[in-house]
Amino acid sequence: MISRICFTALLASVVAIAGCGSSDDGTRESGKAEGPLYAVMYEIYDDAGSSSYLSLLDSVDIDEVDPSQAREFGSGRAFVQFYDGKLFVGDAESPTVTSYTVGEDGKLLTGRTISFAPYGLTKGQFDAWNVTFINPTKAYLLDFKDGTTIIWNPTTMEIVGDIPPASEFHREGYSFESTPGALRDGLLFRTVSWVNYDEAQYPSDFLLAVYDVESDQLLDVVEETRCPVPGNLVHRAEDGTIYFSNWVWPTAGVLMYDAPAPCVLRIKPGEDRLDPEWTFDYREVTDGRQGAMFTYLGEGQALLSAFYDERTSFDETTDPWAYVGSSNWRIWRADIENKTGAPLEGIDFNGGAFTPLTFGDELFVLVPGGESVNWATQLYQVTDDRAEARVQLPGWSYQMVKLR
Repeated sequence: MISRICFTALLASVVAIAGCGSSDDGTRESGKAEGPLYAVMYEIYDDAGSSSYLSLLDSVDIDEVDPSQAREFGSGRAFVQFYDGKLFVGDAESPTVTSYTVGEDGKLLTGRTISFAPYGLTKGQFDAWNVTFINPTKAYLLDFKDGTTIIWNPTTMEIVGDIPPASEFHREGYSFESTPGALRDGLLFRTVSWVNYDEAQYPSDFLLAVYDVESDQLLDVVEETRCPVPGNLVHRAEDGTIYFSNWVWPTAGVLMYDAPAPCVLRIKPGEDRLDPEWTFDYREVTDGRQGAMFTYLGEGQALLSAFYDERTSFDETTDPWAYVGSSNWRIWRADIENKTGAPLEGIDFNGGAFTPLTFGDELFVLVPGGESVNWATQLYQVTDDRAEARVQLPGWSYQMVKLR
């Protein structure tokens, strides 16, 4: 099973190796030197495991991606992020992250490399859940082993310090989890929670952690019991409101073990605590169905996934991860204030865990297909209440950025 479980608990940190502007071949799907350019990382599975590939695309209006024209980044899951004109690639087999820039010919030029090995990390996990760029000379990398925040410089590619975890971050018998960090007004907000993977159990409480990014200090840790358990991407509205929501996995506990239902929480502009008077209940807009993956779109609109439990069943032998990871989800569009919603046209039932991508005024979603198709991932472009298929990616992908 490929899941958010695999997303947390890898990583890496420091030894800056200066690059000499060397060019990387074998990543282009075409040879244009101008116009749009996208970078996508995907993971292809076989009986022996998986390998990660990076492709550069001039257009998303193509049928498929050719891995033979891609660059391989090792066995396992590699990672990409884009910030301040640089593409950062986390290696699948070593605790290193390398920066790249795009040359005039549209190819990648190798920059510097940082290693996170001094913190005991073994892989270069580098996705939205654990990396937060503060400014061109400061970024945070969350170590999912124990909750340490590693402070590093994206320009010099050097580690400059760390923020120790609070004692409350550790819970006996559970693995540490967290949402991505959300920056606003000099503060970084993230939630901390826990999971027992063997028993598919989440506690009904979690923590809001508040950091000062100027002094690099953990200011406060606040317990919360509503809307367990956040784990999804964090979204920010036009007015600065920050939304926290859940991934698909806690839904299993709700339906199979009568756990509290997940929902959405927010931090209002100018506040540093979760709004005590507001929650968003998925069931109010999905005809009573449990939900996940809340994605704020703007102007009070959101996407979310709704689980159609009427399409499936379970008993005492059912694997909770397989149950909730089944293709019994649909992506809905919802009006937050009016509490109305409907399924998004153009996307069939799926595994629920979509990835939203916003490139300028264009909205896309990456939707994995499932093991039966080797985890092929379909990119859709969303306009209003309809989605149209664009390029299909081989294997599993939740990482795509626009370089220009």
